[in-house]
Amino acid sequence: MTPSFFSHSDVVNIAKNLLGKYLYSEIDGIRTGGIILETEAYSHSNDLAMQKHLLRRPSSIKTLKRNGGIAYIYKVYGHHSMFNIVTNSEAFADSVLIRAIEPTEGVEAMAKRRNMQCANKNLCSGPAKLTQALGLTPSLNGASVTNRNLVWVQGEGEGKTVPKDNITCSPRIGIDYAEDDAALPWRFTLKRKALLQAE
Repeated sequence: MTPSFFSHSDVVNIAKNLLGKYLYSEIDGIRTGGIILETEAYSHSNDLAMQKHLLRRPSSIKTLKRNGGIAYIYKVYGHHSMFNIVTNSEAFADSVLIRAIEPTEGVEAMAKRRNMQCANKNLCSGPAKLTQALGLTPSLNGASVTNRNLVWVQGEGEGKTVPKDNITCSPRIGIDYAEDDAALPWRFTLKRKALLQAE
């Protein structure tokens, strides 16, 4: 993907358009990755979830206010990493949380990282699971996701998107602190039928 894909001002649209793209990592010479199935959008404007995130994590402001197309990775509960992609242009704190992928490459390595005997449907079915499986840690904070080095998104450009009827929209998860904004339908999931078509 090109940097221009991530520099648009509409983070909600970017979150939708990331569905069906591929997220890869290459850590310690091992390539792992899969199809992006689930995303959440977070906006600098009219989104209490992002505003409170910045208050709780002021050290994140520098990363989030860079030009779009870089990784933003932080820990929750002391050990779970969350992988986000910064969007928009410099000075606007927008990002997309990648919540789930369908593993397609390096599946055995991903299972090993997750201490699983064998891969199953839960291998990368949540944001903390996928970061562990892909080997993504805050050490990659600020890394480009467009250079096919360490961590990157790959797929068709802006001209090819998943049809609306193949996407489920729902409220984001675990952000009750965002009050009314917690109900914003900014969580996007690729329906199974669309995944089968992609295969």
